Amino acid sequence: MLSNILKTKSKINTYIKKQRDPLFFKSSTLDYNAEMIALDFETNNETIFVVLPSLFDAQKYYDILQAKLGEKVLFYPTDEILTSMMALGSPEFKSERLYTIKYLLDGHKGIVVMTQLGLTLKQLKPSDYLNGARTIKVNESYNIDDIVGFLVNSGYKRSYIVEMPGEFSLRGNILDIFTLNNKHPYRIDFFSDEVETIKQFDVVTQKSFVNLELVELSPMHELFYTKDMQTKAIEKIERHFSKFELSLKERKKLEEDIENLQTRSQLETLNYYISFFNEEESTIIDFAESYRLYAIDAHKMLINLQQIDNDLKTYEQAMDGKSFLSVRMHKELKPLLNKATITIDNQGFHSKEAIDLNVKEIPSYKSNLKLFYHDYQSKNKETVYYIALEQTKYYELFVEFLHEHRIFYETDLNVKSDLYVLNQKGIGSFFDYNANSVFLNDAALFNFKGSKAIKYRSVLNQTTKIRDASELTVGDFVVHYDYGIGRYMGLTTMDLSGHKRDYLLLVYANEEKLYVPVDQIEWVLKYSSHDGATPQLSKMGGKQWQKAKTQARMRIKELSDQLIRLYAMRQNAKGYPFSKDNELQKQFEFDFNYQTTKDQEKAIIDVKFDMESDKPMDRLICGDVGFGKTEVALRAAFKAVLDAKQVLYLVPTTILARQHYYTFKERFEKYGANVALLNRFVKPKKQKEILEKLAKGYIDVVIGTHRLLSTDVKFKDLGLMIVDEEQRFGVMDKEKIKELKVNVDALTLSATPIPRTLQMSLMGLKDLSMIETPPLNRYPVQTYVLEHEDALIKEAIMREISRGGQVFYLYNKVQGIEGKVERLKKLVPEAKINFAHGQMSRDALENVVSDFIDHEFDILVATTIIETGVDIPNTNTLIIEDADKLGLSQLYQIRGRVGRSDRIAYAYLFYDKRKNLNDEAQKRLSAIKDFTALGSGYKIALRDLAIRGAGDILGREQSGFIDAVGIELYMKLLEEAMTGETFERDTTQADDVYADRHIDENYIESDAVRIEVHKRISSLNKLSDVEDLKDELVDRFGKLDVSLIVYMYEKLFKKLSHKLGTKKVLRNQQKVTLVLKEEVSSNIDGLMLFEKCSKYKYPVKLGYLKGEISIEIDFKQSDGHWLYDMSQFIEYLISEKNN
Repeated sequence: MLSNILKTKSKINTYIKKQRDPLFFKSSTLDYNAEMIALDFETNNETIFVVLPSLFDAQKYYDILQAKLGEKVLFYPTDEILTSMMALGSPEFKSERLYTIKYLLDGHKGIVVMTQLGLTLKQLKPSDYLNGARTIKVNESYNIDDIVGFLVNSGYKRSYIVEMPGEFSLRGNILDIFTLNNKHPYRIDFFSDEVETIKQFDVVTQKSFVNLELVELSPMHELFYTKDMQTKAIEKIERHFSKFELSLKERKKLEEDIENLQTRSQLETLNYYISFFNEEESTIIDFAESYRLYAIDAHKMLINLQQIDNDLKTYEQAMDGKSFLSVRMHKELKPLLNKATITIDNQGFHSKEAIDLNVKEIPSYKSNLKLFYHDYQSKNKETVYYIALEQTKYYELFVEFLHEHRIFYETDLNVKSDLYVLNQKGIGSFFDYNANSVFLNDAALFNFKGSKAIKYRSVLNQTTKIRDASELTVGDFVVHYDYGIGRYMGLTTMDLSGHKRDYLLLVYANEEKLYVPVDQIEWVLKYSSHDGATPQLSKMGGKQWQKAKTQARMRIKELSDQLIRLYAMRQNAKGYPFSKDNELQKQFEFDFNYQTTKDQEKAIIDVKFDMESDKPMDRLICGDVGFGKTEVALRAAFKAVLDAKQVLYLVPTTILARQHYYTFKERFEKYGANVALLNRFVKPKKQKEILEKLAKGYIDVVIGTHRLLSTDVKFKDLGLMIVDEEQRFGVMDKEKIKELKVNVDALTLSATPIPRTLQMSLMGLKDLSMIETPPLNRYPVQTYVLEHEDALIKEAIMREISRGGQVFYLYNKVQGIEGKVERLKKLVPEAKINFAHGQMSRDALENVVSDFIDHEFDILVATTIIETGVDIPNTNTLIIEDADKLGLSQLYQIRGRVGRSDRIAYAYLFYDKRKNLNDEAQKRLSAIKDFTALGSGYKIALRDLAIRGAGDILGREQSGFIDAVGIELYMKLLEEAMTGETFERDTTQADDVYADRHIDENYIESDAVRIEVHKRISSLNKLSDVEDLKDELVDRFGKLDVSLIVYMYEKLFKKLSHKLGTKKVLRNQQKVTLVLKEEVSSNIDGLMLFEKCSKYKYPVKLGYLKGEISIEIDFKQSDGHWLYDMSQFIEYLISEKNN
C-alpha cells in the first residue's frame, strides 16, 4: 500500500499519533492533507471534523476523501450566503446535514467535511434528536394517533399519496412514510394497534416490493418540537423582540415566522430561532463522542469573518432594522478553532513555530508523457517516483510508453527501485521533499476526472420520476375524442338501474355539461399545447372539432407517409461501411478525461454499429445540455477521419461553432487531423483557402453555421454529417440538410427532450439514442425563492465574483434592460457588466456572448433569448428578476445554464412582494417553490419541454395542429397512422351494466387517485392484470370491496368479448350465451372450436343460426362470479385460437 510507504518515509506517522498539544503545519497540498486525514482516521478510529474556509474548498476535500474511504466520509454543507438560510431553497444541503447528524448519533465514526459556517451552525442538542427518533417494529403494538402526532412534530407533512421525502399518509390501517435519506418510502400495515407488516414501496408505481422487520423514523428538519416546546419558544421569541422598535418589514416577518412556527410551515427557513428552543447551544462537534478537528487555511476563515459581517449588514439593510441580527444562527468561530487538533495553513496563521511539511503540488501533465520523461530524467538520484494508475487503460498506455523509452520500473514495492508503477488507486499527486518522493495518479498524468459521489442525488432523483404529470385536477383542460376541448370539473357519482357509476364532469362552450362514464375514460385526455396557450372550449355538437380533428389526421397522415418514404429510401440506399475500431480509435477515446455514463456508452455503441453497416446512418441523439452528446459526436467524427472520410459539423450559431471548433481542435490535432472553422466572421481570403483545402481533401473536419450549406462548399469525400439542434435552422437550410443526408451517415443532436409516446412511434423509423443520465460530477443547482432585495442581489453577485466566477442576470424586459445595467453598476461598482437581448442584431448578440465566454466582463444581463446550448462553465450564479412571470419549463431550461462545471451553482429566483399577485402568478410562485424541491413543478416543466421537443422533432409546421387537438390526442393519432391500427371504440352492448362502476370515497379519498384507478381498470387486458391490480390496491388502500372486484371483472369481460368478436351476450340464470358476429363466425374452425369446448371444465353447448355461432356455458357448478368465469373462458378460447 502506497499509504504505508508515505507513513514510513514521511513523518505523518508521528503527526497523527494522539497528542494533547495542538499541532501547526505549513507548506502542504490538498492531496497530502487528504492523505494525512485518511491515515489519521484509519489509525485512530476516531471521528474527524475537517473545517475549510469555503464550500468550494470543502467540496474538493469531500470528493477526494470520499474516493478513498467511501461512505465513512460525510458532507455537512451550509449556505455561504447567510440570508439564503432564511429563504425557501433546495433541500439537498439540509438532507445532507441531517444524514450526518443521524450517522454520528447512531454511534458511527467518520470524517465530516464542512465549512467554517458548518462548524459554527447552531443545532438542537443531541438529546433532542435522540428523543425525536422512533423505531417501529413488526408484531409490536403502537397507538397510530401517537405516531401521526410524532410525525407532525418531526416536520412531516400529511399527503394523500406519498411521493416526496417528508410526506406521510394514513389510509385506514395503512401508514405510508417517506423518511429522509432513504431511496424508497415505507408502508406500515396495522391490524388494530399491532404492526402486521413493514414494506418499502416504489413512488412511481406505489407498489411495495420488500418486507422489513423495522423502520427508523427521524426528524425532517433541524427545527422540530413538541407542543410544549413550541409554546415556551414562541413566548421567548415575543419577549425578546418586544425589546426592539421593529420596522414594518421586521414586524411583518416576525408575524409570518410565528404563524409558521405555530403551523409548522416552511420550518427549513426558521433555523435561526433554534436558540429559543434550546438552553444549551450545540454544534455538529457535540454529536461525536470524541473527535479530532482539522482546521485548514484558518487565515482565510478569519478574513471571511469580515464578509460574514458584511452579509449581516446587508440583511440589516434589507429588513430596515437590526432586531433580527440580535438572533444569531452561529456560534463564535475563534473559540471553536481553538479546539483544533491540527491546523494547516500555508500563510503561517499561528504565532507558534509551524512545522514545515515541505510538500509541493505537481501540475497535471495532461497526457504529455514526453514532459514526464524530461522531469524523470532530470530528477535527483535519491528521488523515488510512485505512480498509481487506477484506470487500466492509462496503466497499459503508460507501461507501453516506458517500454518504448526503455525505462525500467518495478511493480513490487518490496523490490528496490526509483520508479514504481502500480495498477491501483493512487494517493494523489505531490512532491514530498522531506521524504524525497514523488506521488502521481491518473489525474496528474492524464488529467482524468473520476466520478464524484453525490450522496443526496440518489435520494432526490427518486422523486423526479413522480407519477403521471397528466393526472387531472379540477379546472384542467381536457380533450374528449368525440366532443373536443372541455374543462374537467370533478368526479361525480350517479345511480343507474340500481348500479352506482362514477362520471367525469366536463364543461364545454356556453356552459354545456357532459358526463363521461369512467369506463370510457381512455377517450378523455389531458390537453397540453405546444406553447402552453389557453385553448378555446369546443361547442358540443358543433362541426369545428370534427374539422380540426380531420385536418390534424390529414397532416399526420402526410407526416407519417413522409417518414415511411424516408425510411424506405434509407433502407435501399447504399452507404459506406466504416472500419471496426482500431488502436488509434481506442487511444483517442482514452483522451476523454471523464467517465462515460451508461446512456453515453449505449449511444456510442449504437452510433458505431450504424457507421459500420452499409446503410447510411440517420440517428438522433437527445439529451439535456451538458449530458455528453458532444463526446459521442467526437468519437463518431474520429472514426470517420480514420477511414479518410471528411466530416461536416453544422451548428445554428457562430458561438457554438467556435466552442465546438476549439474542442475538436484540441482532441484531433495531436493525431495529425486538420480541423477548420467556417462562418461569416472568417475573413474572405481565409474562407477561400478553407474551401480549396476542403475540395482537395486537406481538411478532415469542418465546423460551421449555415455558411457550410452554400453552393460553393465542395467536399472531396464527405462521410459523416453532424447537425446540432436541426430544428433551429431555416426551411431552406433544412431542405439542403435533407439532400445531404441521403448518401452520407448523419448524426443529429438535440437538447430538447421528446415525449415517450413519440419515441415509441418513431421507433424503427428513426434511430434514437436518449442520454438521460447527468454527468457523474454534476452537483444539483441550489435554488432559492426570495423577495426582491437589492442588498441580497449584491451579496449573491459579490460572492460569485470573489470566487472568480461569472453571473447570469435574467431581466426579461428589452425596454428597461439598459437602465437595469446602470442600476446594477451603481449597486456593484466592482463588476464589469454587459447586456444582450433578442432585438439586437445577430452579430452584436454573438459578440457580447463571445466576450462573456472569454470573461471580458462579469455579469451578463439578458432576456430569455440567451443561447441555451452555449457552455459557459465559469458561470455558476443565476439571478432571475420577476421569476413569477416565467413559465416552469422556461425556468428549468434557464436554470440549466448554470451548474455546468464541478462547482456547486446557485439560482436565486426573486419576486416582487409589493405587487398584488393574481391567482395565476400565486399559483406559479407556489409551483416555483415546489419546483426547487423537485416536486410537481418539476414534472410540469419536464412535460412542457417534452411538448416543445415534439414540435421540434416533427417540424414547426406541425405545431398548429398539435395545438388544435392537444399533444396527447395528436400522439394517439400519430400512433394510429404509424401502426395502421385505428383506435376503434367497443360499442358492443355499451349500455349493459353488470356491476357498480364506482370507487367509494371512503376507500380512496382523492379524486385524482380514483381517476387513476379507473384508468387502470380500463386498461386491464387479462386475468393476471386483475390479480396484480387487486394485490396493489390491497397493498395501498387495504381490503377490497367485492363490488370493486366485480367492476374489474366486468371491464375485462367486455374487453375480452370484444376481442373475441362477440355481437351480443345473453344471460339466463346460471347460463351465459355469447353470440359471435357473422364475419367472425365464418372464419372460425368449427371442429377446433368443438374440440376445445368439449374439454372445458363446465358444460358448453354450441349453436349456429343465420351464419352466427352461439356458445352457451352452464356455470351451475361454479362457486365464483359469472363475470370471472366468463373472462376465464374467453381468455382460454382466445389463447387456443392464437395457438
